[in-house]
Amino acid sequence: MIKTWKFTLFFLLCLVIALLFNLPVQHLMQWVKLPQSIQVSGIDGTLISGKAREITINRFPLRNLRYRYMPSCIGLLKVCYRIEYDRGEIQAAYDLLNGDAEISNTRIDYAVPELMEHVPNQLVQPAGRLELTIDQLSYLEGRPANINGRLVWRDLGLDDEGIKINIGDYQVDFKGDSTRYEFVIKDLDASLDVKGDGEIKPGGLYKINIRIDGESGIDTNVKTVLGVVATSVGYNKYRVERSGRLPPHITRQLFK
Repeated sequence: MIKTWKFTLFFLLCLVIALLFNLPVQHLMQWVKLPQSIQVSGIDGTLISGKAREITINRFPLRNLRYRYMPSCIGLLKVCYRIEYDRGEIQAAYDLLNGDAEISNTRIDYAVPELMEHVPNQLVQPAGRLELTIDQLSYLEGRPANINGRLVWRDLGLDDEGIKINIGDYQVDFKGDSTRYEFVIKDLDASLDVKGDGEIKPGGLYKINIRIDGESGIDTNVKTVLGVVATSVGYNKYRVERSGRLPPHITRQLFK
């Protein structure tokens, strides 16, 4: 009799799991506590795999996504997914115990002009491609708690009213948590030697310090742009120093 009950309970558990994973994902989304900065629309499929018309992260849309379940982290009491779309890949995890979310092993690639469509009141038309890699981004109570990664701007330059500038590839390494964010700026064997750093503190207070050196000469158009955004400190040497406060809506997303 005991063996029969054990077998029955095991069978019922397997049945519940099978039904759960094959239940339409639309019915399950109402129980998932996503951060306020993440919105999902047009989702179709099951817990195993499916697609979504759009996911919006901090008002930025990711469209035509495909997702699949990753069973490797179920032992950590997390539900993990690999999300793919035409601009990159995202690995997302949902903690079943506390409802927190985490993003890791993520790569996103966009043409800069495409991104600038979401930026109002542009004064110039930047060119190139942005490659964003997020090693880890965790959310606690809907706000970033820990982040580290890097952003590479390939073929950084301008393409505006006949002015075409390409000064090479540059990288920004960033890390931080809910108390402070730091970033380091450097060139990747580009035409300008660039080194710099910056930080963002609670309250949205930010500070940037960048040193630019064009030892082999600087294109006339590049000099014109540097004359607007930087201060000359010597022959073909410039410095950018900025400090201030971020807009309130950005500060609220970064700090509790």
